[in-house]
Amino acid sequence: MLALLIVQLGHSQKILTWFTLGTTLSGEDPARPGFYQPIFSPELEKYNGQEVILTGYVIPVDFSNNTYALSKTPFANCFFCGKAGIETVVGLRFKNRQSKFLVDQFIVVKGILRLNKHPNGDFIYYLENAELHG
Repeated sequence: MLALLIVQLGHSQKILTWFTLGTTLSGEDPARPGFYQPIFSPELEKYNGQEVILTGYVIPVDFSNNTYALSKTPFANCFFCGKAGIETVVGLRFKNRQSKFLVDQFIVVKGILRLNKHPNGDFIYYLENAELHG
């Protein structure tokens, strides 16, 4: 019985891949000409509001506000440097204050995925209540 419970708990989170995040397209926001609006695939929409696990490279955004981003690629190749798209970075909102991460530290994190349909210059994805996993 305990083994069954452990197996079920192990499957409660869904593993989210950068490939799935990469299915997001970008189009002009009809309500705000000149601003982009992400167009999330039906597959990705299924993850919205779900607890997921994601791996990536940490980009500290603001240590004092405990604000971090998780990138598909190391900092030198990430969205902030112009070599990748907005779909390759996820904002992290940690459940508990984190000690400082190193730039490009590879982590496994779990949290609730939130799709930001009207980013207005913000991240298009967030992991809320994020915690290190594993």
